Amino acid sequence: MVNKTGKIKKEDTRIISVFDLGLVPYDESFQLQLELFEYIRKNDLPGVLLLLEHPPVITIGSNRSTENLLAEENVLSEKGIDIVQSNRGGDITLHAPGQLICYPVFNLKYFKKDLTLFVHNLEEVIIETLNIYNIAGIRIKKHRGVFTGTKKIASIGLKVRKWITIHGLSLNISIDLSYFENIVACGLKDFPQTSISEILGKDIPINNVKELIRKSFENIFNMPFDKIQDKISL
Repeated sequence: MVNKTGKIKKEDTRIISVFDLGLVPYDESFQLQLELFEYIRKNDLPGVLLLLEHPPVITIGSNRSTENLLAEENVLSEKGIDIVQSNRGGDITLHAPGQLICYPVFNLKYFKKDLTLFVHNLEEVIIETLNIYNIAGIRIKKHRGVFTGTKKIASIGLKVRKWITIHGLSLNISIDLSYFENIVACGLKDFPQTSISEILGKDIPINNVKELIRKSFENIFNMPFDKIQDKISL
C-alpha cells in the first residue's frame, strides 16, 4: 500500500498491510499516519498497521498537562529526550528504543464502530503476545493498557476521527527503564513501568516480537494481515 519512497499508491485490497519502519522520529511517524488516514478514508480501505520504535521522546496527551513531568526541559535536552505535544488521548508517556510501537490506522467501519471494544482488542493483542513469553498480562479497572503484577508493561493512546484511528499502543520489550524516571508515566504513581526483558531477566530482541504481535492482531481482529514488509523511507 505504501512503496519504499513513502508515497502512497492506490491498491484495492481487504487485507491489512503491515510495515516495519524501524527507528523513526515521532513527528515523522505522525505525519505518515495523517497521510495514511486520508488514503484509507478516500479509498475506503480497512487500514494499515505500522510497527516502529522512536528515539527518546516524552509525549503529552490531549489534556496538555505537564503535572507529571518530573524533569526540566534543559535537563531532558541534555539527556537527548525530546518533548512533543500530541493529539492522542491520555496523559504523559515516554517512548525510546527497545519499546515496540504499534500504530493501527484502522477504519472501524470494517470492524465495529465501538471505541471501547477497540481498546479492549488492543489490550488483548498485548495480553496474547505476553502469554507467549509466559507473562501474565492483566487489565486494571479504569486504566487503559496492560499490567503485570503491580507494574505497567504496555500503554494505549488514541485519536479517532470519522471512525478511523491513529496513534495506538506501546509495549516495553528491552527499553532502558531509567528513562521513565523523568515522568510519572500515564499519571500512575502506583504502577511503575516494567518490560519483557526485566521480567525474564534477559535481553529480548525487538524484532523477535514483531511477527508475534502481527499474528496476535490477525487473531484478535479476525482479518487477514499481510506479512511484514520492508522499512519505508520517510
